[in-house]
Amino acid sequence: MRFTPMGLQLQYQLVAHAVDLGDPDGAILRSQRLFGLALKTFHDFPSLDRNTQIGGTLVFPPALQGTENVMRITLRNIAPNEVTNFWTAGNQVVRLAAYYEVTATLIEPDRPQLRVERVLRYGVQVFVSGAPRLDTSRSTVRFRIPGETSDRTAEVQPGEAAAGENIFFDGTDLIGDSTTLLIRKAGWSEPQEVGSDWGVVAGTVSIFAQVVNHAGSQDVVPGVYSASARVTRNRQMPNGSMRAFPQESNQVPFTIAPTITNPAYNAVAVAVGPQNIVTVDGGIFQHADVAPENVRIFVGPEPVLLETTVALTAGHFEIVNPTRLRFRFPLAGVNSGATLPLRVIVNGAENSPRWVRVP
Repeated sequence: MRFTPMGLQLQYQLVAHAVDLGDPDGAILRSQRLFGLALKTFHDFPSLDRNTQIGGTLVFPPALQGTENVMRITLRNIAPNEVTNFWTAGNQVVRLAAYYEVTATLIEPDRPQLRVERVLRYGVQVFVSGAPRLDTSRSTVRFRIPGETSDRTAEVQPGEAAAGENIFFDGTDLIGDSTTLLIRKAGWSEPQEVGSDWGVVAGTVSIFAQVVNHAGSQDVVPGVYSASARVTRNRQMPNGSMRAFPQESNQVPFTIAPTITNPAYNAVAVAVGPQNIVTVDGGIFQHADVAPENVRIFVGPEPVLLETTVALTAGHFEIVNPTRLRFRFPLAGVNSGATLPLRVIVNGAENSPRWVRVP
């Protein structure tokens, strides 16, 4: 496990403190101003990568500069009656605070210093290759920038793929008489083995698979998963019978992204009707493993709030069924006529690039 990246979803509480220099009213004003500046900063920089600069200075420390790390910062909308559950003692007043979630954070693993080759033993058949090992997962995202006529692609690592899309697992010694993948997810009691149902095709240094919406007895919903390779080699025993020798590799993380079929990757969603409602089709948005509060929508940098009433009101979205979301304009903070990124986040997993036009 020490050679496997550790994925984290970090929760933060933002508070402000100002020293009372004999002027309590001034200290309160400074605290409020600091709090507002911090909110504005996270609003303007909802994701951080190696190119993010503030005041001309890269925000990543030297150890992370030049990497492909992307940290996404999401403001959590906590109901007032739930605030006391977040770092607030029950016998104290509720502090002025905002709550954030930082996702897709990976703690880098140790690098292996030595790999031991297989030792030949009497009575055990000879294997000329080593044990299977996975190094990473990767996928290719196809998208189109509004106004352009040709598609673009970007390679994502660790891989992110929606149902029906392809993903690769790179490593060494991955081919044998049969190769399958063992899929794991937090909350599952045991890993699920997939093979031909996921279109698994193995080569020496890479395994190809196509994501589907189930793995064994489990439904596959958006979120963070891990996979290991099980390589089986058959050998003939002294009595003439065949024996299968399965070997399992280490685990690597990958993400199942929400599927978005409408709008298409090369189109722009528009609001329709007198109520300016945008419909998003895909999935999975409603499931026993998908809590409503774990479904989020962003238009550009602005969050769209989950509707808590029966009727869909402006600035909110509703989960119609497992394959459909709807949200309603107008939305504060966005300009009419602008074409902005449409982000759907389910269980911390974000869709591939989509776009929406503000009415």
